[in-house]
Amino acid sequence: MTAKLDPVTGLVVTLFGSPGVALVMAGGILLFGIGLIVYSGFTEYRPLLTEIRDRWNLLAGFQGSQARKAFHDQFAKLDIRFSGTAYNGKAPAALVLGWANYRSLLVDNEGTGFLTSIRAAEAFDRLDEPARALEWWANILVAVGLVVTFLGIVAALSEATAAMASGKGGGDAMQSALMGLLAIAATKFWTSIAGVLASIILRVVARFRRKSIESVEASLFVTLDGCVTFMPPEKVSLEQLKSLKRLEIALASSKAA
Repeated sequence: MTAKLDPVTGLVVTLFGSPGVALVMAGGILLFGIGLIVYSGFTEYRPLLTEIRDRWNLLAGFQGSQARKAFHDQFAKLDIRFSGTAYNGKAPAALVLGWANYRSLLVDNEGTGFLTSIRAAEAFDRLDEPARALEWWANILVAVGLVVTFLGIVAALSEATAAMASGKGGGDAMQSALMGLLAIAATKFWTSIAGVLASIILRVVARFRRKSIESVEASLFVTLDGCVTFMPPEKVSLEQLKSLKRLEIALASSKAA
């Protein structure tokens, strides 16, 4: 009597019935992880660093007590560049959206500069997107490796069940078949190992890139915050309270007179 496999299980057995399949998939997982690092480096990471440095260079000349006035006077020009509409107009989305958030809270202080209630670091809070993307893929590759491993185990167990049900060739043949199937099942764990290794590599690279981005963006944020006057809501409320007290004192003095 030969055990019959359902179509899905039969397909899994056909695909994962050979030890070489798992090794090829393990290599594919590792190569995909490395390729992803190289691709994202040229399409996301390096362009982002270039754009951040370019924007910092625009503000580097604003130093000293006149920085806020100079920033105010050249704001129209700076706004075009920071909005990503100058040159090729292909600035990273996180950089463009961060500037849109930052500029929306700038208040003209009667031509002497700008007031704002937000720090630059709070507005540009998504600049580490290249690192986050690698961390997301790190989780995916671990999951892919585990799925392939489980599919390989399903294939090995299904074939083992079929071999036991057939009963052909006696005990020695069955033992030999089971040993071969266990060997096939063991190789499937290479996909999990490859997934974990790829995840480690991606996370290490993501950590390195996040540190690099933070180092570059810190210079931009410090310079940008130095070009405006920070006015948090608490300080605004305190200034209003002081104004009301002065007004109250003035009214009381006028009534007494």
